[in-house]
Amino acid sequence: MTRTPFVPRPLSPRQAGRTAEAIACLESALARTRPDRGRPANASTLARTAGLLCEEVGRLSQAALYYEEAVATAEGEPLLLLALADVRWRSGQADSARSCLARAESASDADALNMVANLRARWASEDR
Repeated sequence: MTRTPFVPRPLSPRQAGRTAEAIACLESALARTRPDRGRPANASTLARTAGLLCEEVGRLSQAALYYEEAVATAEGEPLLLLALADVRWRSGQADSARSCLARAESASDADALNMVANLRARWASEDR
């Protein structure tokens, strides 16, 4: 079965405004945690959520930045690495995407390894 690449769904102006507002709120909360050496445990969740929202509206470079921040604050989390790998792949950064995927694969449980295999298969079908 061939999967089609992710295409952000069109948002109504109202939805787009709410998404932008949510991203801004998350950014504000993250900005308050960045100066802290011992960042709160929820910093990774805030960054991951901001990344998801940016990805949903097609802001892939911004999504990658948030995913990078989430990875940095939640080391060893394979699902974050998979999200970052996929965003980088879709942004045309194939080598960086493969590097993230390898990192996710080395720190993964059975479910995450299955997701790694699915992502590799999808990328192979896209032939980059």
